[in-house]
Amino acid sequence: MRYSSQRRNKESKLTEVLYFALAAAGLLFLALYIYKATADVVWSDYIRLINEYIPEVGKFSKLFVPDVLTRTPLTYAARLINVRSFSYSVTFDRILTLIGIAMITGTIVEYSIRYRIKPWWYLMFMIIIFSLNKWEIIINGTAWPHMVAIGLFFINYSLFDKIWTGEASALTELTACVMPFALLLVAGEYIASYAVTMIIVSFFGSIIGGAVNKVSKRTQSIFLRICICTAVALLIYLISRHFAVWEHAGTTDITIFEIMKKVPTYLPKFFLKTLAGSVIGQETAVRFGISDIALYMIGAGLLVTYVLSFVWFLKTEMGERTIFPMLLLISGFMNHLIITYARWSFLSESYAMSSRYGGQFMIGLLGIAIMAALYKKPVRMYRRREANRLDKVVRIFICLTCVMIVAGMIVTTADEIVKAKYRKQNFVHMQEVMVNYENYTEEELCKTFEWHKDPAVLYNAIEILKKNRLNVFAP
Repeated sequence: MRYSSQRRNKESKLTEVLYFALAAAGLLFLALYIYKATADVVWSDYIRLINEYIPEVGKFSKLFVPDVLTRTPLTYAARLINVRSFSYSVTFDRILTLIGIAMITGTIVEYSIRYRIKPWWYLMFMIIIFSLNKWEIIINGTAWPHMVAIGLFFINYSLFDKIWTGEASALTELTACVMPFALLLVAGEYIASYAVTMIIVSFFGSIIGGAVNKVSKRTQSIFLRICICTAVALLIYLISRHFAVWEHAGTTDITIFEIMKKVPTYLPKFFLKTLAGSVIGQETAVRFGISDIALYMIGAGLLVTYVLSFVWFLKTEMGERTIFPMLLLISGFMNHLIITYARWSFLSESYAMSSRYGGQFMIGLLGIAIMAALYKKPVRMYRRREANRLDKVVRIFICLTCVMIVAGMIVTTADEIVKAKYRKQNFVHMQEVMVNYENYTEEELCKTFEWHKDPAVLYNAIEILKKNRLNVFAP
């Protein structure tokens, strides 16, 4: 008996080491991808940031504006460190993005060990996290606050899960209440899906008290406090957002109701494309000639999987053991709805599949995968033949969706690895053009640096860098 126990402990330790090793290998893979696919040069949205902040990067008086929470206050401190210590390096920002991904990975590793997730399911989690379907987030340094925010979401969801199962300390409970306010410093508009998710689930928790065997007045009170704190934090953000002035190049002036009237199928198709984009990258779909019909079918399949996963969670009484996958499912699905609402005005279905949303899409995919990994048939279903059949069909469908997700991630990642050298060539070309910008026309400069607004702003940004010896002009 003792030998059997020792063997199990040995296998458990080996599994933990394997899980940490896979996570470290994934982060190393992304770091290597950044090295192979990028060069250190500012472009696109950095042009706006340079004009707005770099001349007076040390002046934190700019924080005292009504719409400060839409500007992600933490970026002020990070930008100051970057300018003063690293000559405004895009690589510095990309490393911050990796830190955000590491936070997500660490949460998943800890959760997988705690719930004894099987290695093949854990491997799927790693494929989803380290897939290059979010290449644009990984190499676009300005996206680092988004990945750090998502990393904090995952940590918060994990803390909430421990409260749900009665494993939390007083410090964990306090952190869960403070976290929504801390997230105001980094989350920006990403706080919407997080806040709505936490409000729904914590309000539900305030009624039922968490896992069945841990129900108490105290836990109900904690969930109510979390719900109130999250709602207040969201309200504070919305007040700040009210004062913001938004500029989106390439958007239409017509209203959402007009587009629904003129092209009734546009919004549903856009929504399905956001779902399809979480499985396979937009550029990869174009390269392999995947038709719109096929993409709509992929999106519809994932939509059905979301619905079945919600139902499955309730049917199998998984909530008695954990709430973490439900948090991911709600948050992930909310992101698809929010992106549809916020980006439909570009009037391009392909925009729905942009890799810049890969981080948000990843949340729901992990929720689906964790649901499948934790599946355990309720005892009451063993005696009901019809329920057994239906359960088997649902499980097969969800598992097939998981296979589709893994296949899409692998194909997209392989395609992006091939493109990495071409992306690097493009960045190196940007460096050369910026250093010799006087030799190029306005049109050439705007095209090279993907700047679609006033060329004077671009020229001013380059001159600021040159004058202050930053980025490509650094000694």
